[in-house]
Amino acid sequence: MATYLRQLILVILMVLVTGILATGQTSQAPQTSAPEQGSAMGAQTAGSPEMHLQMLSEKLNLSDDQKAKLKPLLTDEAQQMRAVRDDSSLSQEQKRAKMKSIHESFQPQINGVLTPEQQAKWKQMKEEAKEHYKGSKERDSEHE
Repeated sequence: MATYLRQLILVILMVLVTGILATGQTSQAPQTSAPEQGSAMGAQTAGSPEMHLQMLSEKLNLSDDQKAKLKPLLTDEAQQMRAVRDDSSLSQEQKRAKMKSIHESFQPQINGVLTPEQQAKWKQMKEEAKEHYKGSKERDSEHE
């Protein structure tokens, strides 16, 4: 059970970290409302469909057609995630499980829009985010 919970948290944080990393690496792009990256609000903003699409577009060099296909997918995923977050009848564990399920259900759809090269790069980006998360988690546990 602890392993499942840890994996669930890791998946959710990978998505958020990827968005946060993309926000930090796109400093030449104007940012109208740039909350602090470490704050909960910053993580939600970085995980917005628009920011997610922008990050994917820059990192994967998406075509206009791919952007048009991904935008409704990312918007739908974000709406479903928000509904789960706002559902006060669910426990934290239930929310995490439902959010993981939602995230996993959209991955094949997103991959279906990408070329094989873009899929490989996207997979690599997620692995790097996972490693970054592991490193930050280890640093955090050292300070406890």
